[in-house]
Amino acid sequence: MPIEYEMREGALVWIKNPITGVISYVVDVRGKSFAFTLGGREELNPDVPAPDTRALHNAIRACPFCPGNESLAPPELMRVTPAEFPQWHGRHLVEGASWVIRVFNNLFPRIPESLTGGRNESYIVVEDPRHFSEHPHSINDLMCTGALGEEHFHHLLLTDVRLMRRVLENPAVHSVVIRKNQGRESGASQPHPHQQVIGSPQPLPAIEAEARAEREHPGLWEELTGIVDCAGLVIERRDGVVSYASPIGAFPRSYDVIMPEFRDSLTELPAEGLRRFSRAIFRLVRILGPLPLDYEIHQGAGLPLHAHINGRLYPYSNVAGTLNLPSQLVQNVAALRKALARN
Repeated sequence: MPIEYEMREGALVWIKNPITGVISYVVDVRGKSFAFTLGGREELNPDVPAPDTRALHNAIRACPFCPGNESLAPPELMRVTPAEFPQWHGRHLVEGASWVIRVFNNLFPRIPESLTGGRNESYIVVEDPRHFSEHPHSINDLMCTGALGEEHFHHLLLTDVRLMRRVLENPAVHSVVIRKNQGRESGASQPHPHQQVIGSPQPLPAIEAEARAEREHPGLWEELTGIVDCAGLVIERRDGVVSYASPIGAFPRSYDVIMPEFRDSLTELPAEGLRRFSRAIFRLVRILGPLPLDYEIHQGAGLPLHAHINGRLYPYSNVAGTLNLPSQLVQNVAALRKALARN
């Protein structure tokens, strides 16, 4: 069955998510006040006074992901050193840094060890030694993934691939997801920039639902990319990778990055393909900058390799299986294209 949606005068009016059944309606919310839902974001105010140096120092001293605090985290499994990544931008900001990226087990397994062969298959990948941005305006002005740089993000995915190979050596693991939470609104439990890599004994529910929809509706992803193209929501189409504002995302500002022709895991993606995929994800994450966000990379199960990216600062309300998309979505996409062209 084709994807259900309606266009009027060249504009998308509504679309039904073929995976979840949620219907997204495009509505004009420009006159609606979001003062309550967007309150408490002092760190985004450039006029906030400079933070107390002692407060910054105390935050770093208590962070288990900061250099010098390695003993506060579980034993390290792998790392990327400055020697392995000589282009690292933080070299002059973190004196004597012995690592750029670190990997260790999550102290709190996402999936019980008893289900994964007695091994903890939940991992933390610390993205950078820096806790705060270069010139913090407040205690919440944190280092973010979008500030890492394109080459650094590529090294991050290379580290994920290396870790995934280790995880998949466990015969009890049959599915792996890469998950990123940034900011309080995304549910991040630690302020220091990090990812999670999680191995599961069975297909993870979101990936299983996507695979089921693909089996029931062959060509689903090709049809979806055709719809977003007609609706003016494609952000970039380059070297076999497509990024677009997703009208069936979980939030009003959701974006997908997809490789339509590649249907396997990151561990099987050729080196140049991995670079193109990581570049497309990073270009969107860089535009979102320090805003709260999450992303997941979905792979395997016959699906095209893809990432779901959600901007989480924006108000969200799923009511009885419906979601409102802002009517200025196409204008937002045009602004994204311009920003990416400048960068």
